[in-house]
Amino acid sequence: MKKIFSLIVAFFICGAFSIASAKVDVNNYRYGYVNIPFWQNFNDNNLLANLNTLYLRNNDLKATSLKVSEAQKLVKISLADELPHIGFNGNIKQTFRSSDEVFGDITIPDYTETQFLLPLTLSYEIDIWGKNHLKTKAYKKKFEIMQQDEKTVYISMTSAFASDYYNLIKVDKLIELQQKLINTQKEVVSAIERKYQLGTANINQVITEKKSLTYLEEELNNLKEKQDVLKNQMNVILADRSFQDVNRTNFNYVNAKISIPKEISTSILISRPDNVKSELNLEKIGIDVKVARRELLPKFNLVGNLGFNAYNLSSANTFLANLAIAPTWDLFMGGKKIQLLKLQKDEYKIALEHYDKTFLKSIQETNDALYTLKSINGKYSIANDRYALSKTESKLMKKKEQLGIADRLNTLYQNEIELISEQQVVSLKINEIIAMINLYQALGGINFFNAENL
Repeated sequence: MKKIFSLIVAFFICGAFSIASAKVDVNNYRYGYVNIPFWQNFNDNNLLANLNTLYLRNNDLKATSLKVSEAQKLVKISLADELPHIGFNGNIKQTFRSSDEVFGDITIPDYTETQFLLPLTLSYEIDIWGKNHLKTKAYKKKFEIMQQDEKTVYISMTSAFASDYYNLIKVDKLIELQQKLINTQKEVVSAIERKYQLGTANINQVITEKKSLTYLEEELNNLKEKQDVLKNQMNVILADRSFQDVNRTNFNYVNAKISIPKEISTSILISRPDNVKSELNLEKIGIDVKVARRELLPKFNLVGNLGFNAYNLSSANTFLANLAIAPTWDLFMGGKKIQLLKLQKDEYKIALEHYDKTFLKSIQETNDALYTLKSINGKYSIANDRYALSKTESKLMKKKEQLGIADRLNTLYQNEIELISEQQVVSLKINEIIAMINLYQALGGINFFNAENL
């Protein structure tokens, strides 16, 4: 009896040798994906509050996290396949003999017989070649791949929302300036109409200024439409079914720090989620190749029964136990397993090419984002200079009007030029912030304000 239980204990030990190495510990690491210190450089509490709501409620983030949870469970399922399987396969049957049975001089009359077979059934594939453990490692790689997908979604969703957030702030300010332009143009139309009545302007001038007013009003409608679209998009990202107005900072209080790296080392791009994913996928397929190679080798299955077998529950000596090793080997399958091995090798070569392409693409996206940021920064500086000159011209024109050497119409025209220059400054200032967000995304969520990260 002791020998039987010793075999059972050994049975479990053989299958459980890899439990420690296959455990997956999932902590609350998700906020670390987006690098919160980077967003603190924008000095915008409304933005941070909205991002916190995004991480708690966004549907895509929840779905992606569930996929990671699914991948974790697949690791545990694969680990379970490495362990012995114990089941109960009982059988209680009753045999009825309806006629006598004759064996030579012996006659067995009609009888009824009941049999009780109540064993525990044990089975375990002895992982001599490490094939099953390799399968668990492959599932673990898949789990890590899903974590990189999750990181990608977090970074892209954060970047998309932040871009919409600052675009909405820009549109708010542009609507304000556009309304001022319309009011100024209405004054221009009134002034031209008075001149027309006095005979110092012709009807074509009146028509031209009125047409200009319609263009400005049309642009105002376009801006309001864009404002509504941005609000709707942001509410969807925030999973807000009420579609309320989004809390945001006024443009005049936007005080984001501007950081433009002189250059970026390609070595930091290795940590981009897509590059990490490509590397993990390469490792996973490499494991699949090893598994396919081990499928060509024989299997050794350990099987056994332990339990109760009797024709009467009160019978003595009813203990049943057996243990056996059953080797199996697929000698001929028409070359199927060979082709599966070759298929995995081809998959590995494809994954290698994809890995190289992904890294090159990450370099391109980073360079594009950095060059765009530098270009917009230059344009913003020029637009600021032009706006300062326009403000100076407006002041000079107002003085001329006060001195009587310029009429009100000239002042209004100059005010319009100043407002248009201010619109350009507003657009480029926000575009510069969005360019920084695009660089952050291209770098895989790295805080490039910290020079040590580059």
